[in-house]
Amino acid sequence: MMKASRLLVAALVPLLAPSMASAQLSTTRGLSLGVHVQGTSLKVEDANETNSGGGLGLRVGYGFNRIVTGFIHVDGAQIDVASGGTITGKWNLGHGEIGARFHFANSNRRLVPYLEGAAGARVVTVSEATVSGSPDVEDISFNGGAVTFGAGLSTFFKKRAAFDVSLKWTGGTFSEVDLGDIAVRNLDIDATSFRFGIGLIFWP
Repeated sequence: MMKASRLLVAALVPLLAPSMASAQLSTTRGLSLGVHVQGTSLKVEDANETNSGGGLGLRVGYGFNRIVTGFIHVDGAQIDVASGGTITGKWNLGHGEIGARFHFANSNRRLVPYLEGAAGARVVTVSEATVSGSPDVEDISFNGGAVTFGAGLSTFFKKRAAFDVSLKWTGGTFSEVDLGDIAVRNLDIDATSFRFGIGLIFWP
């Protein structure tokens, strides 16, 4: 009887294995690579308007388990501030950050929502700059630390590939301004940026 049971199990395992494997529709473990296009907005302290533009972002992550993924993220966007501000010109806004993403993961689902948090730096460079209507300054850059909180949804079309939609809020201050010949430090200029991204993530 025992021998017959073992034979039955041995015969069923090969038949059940494909079904069990096919039931896993998503993964968040191991190395992941992501790219996305994004819409970005920036509002600086005491500014009357929020300016926006578009750009591109890249992400490298590693899933330590099904829930927690550490990542490094960089992105850049161009914002055209043509008029109405103290500093106008071609604004280039960049974020660089290290953080963690927390998936609400289930390998049997294609839809995987998540929350994330990150810390890093935010940099703005302004080319062809005009300050208070005067074109005396050609290039300006300012930077500072930033903290980001975000949420998103990954939709897996393959076990190791997903469409990704995310929304991120970033707060912090610009602490240094470089006017070319002059650098001003120890500033405290509050700034807020939002990023909405659509892209792809792969687990190679």
